[in-house]
Amino acid sequence: MEDKRLVSAPLPSDMELLGEGTSFQGTICDMLREAKGFENFTQPDIEFLAKHMKAYRVEEGTTVFREGERNSYLCVLIEGRVGVYKEASDNEVKLLTVIPTGRIFGEISIIDNFPYSASIIAETEATFLLMSREGFRECINGRPILGVRLLSLIAGLLCARLRSASGQLVDYLDE
Repeated sequence: MEDKRLVSAPLPSDMELLGEGTSFQGTICDMLREAKGFENFTQPDIEFLAKHMKAYRVEEGTTVFREGERNSYLCVLIEGRVGVYKEASDNEVKLLTVIPTGRIFGEISIIDNFPYSASIIAETEATFLLMSREGFRECINGRPILGVRLLSLIAGLLCARLRSASGQLVDYLDE
């Protein structure tokens, strides 16, 4: 029986591919160096990561990922802002947070390979780097030390988000 978690939906057609591969690698390296969390990565590590990434641009209002989609991509927001939206139990869609420039999103699905837990919608025109789950695995397997750095970056991000969420939830707990 086919594992439904492994079936990926296509990327939205309104995502403009800016570049990939060796001809665009220098630009991707420059973009990564500017992103939050990558300042302690070595130049060879940045170059290796860049080989596994593509750069995209979307217009304001574009749904980058939809809640429930079965994609697995890690993204680094280079320019612009994206909103994280979640469907509530009453089917109302609510804004959870806005991700600013230089931050990572989509990292949970690249780790657990389950559908996206929320939708990502561009609040402004946005440029981002995208790494597939396969590219992520190649980075981890091809350079284990780089893999540890990348996983540590993601773990730190997840911890910060969990602390923030628990801080917000405490106000809703009954005494």
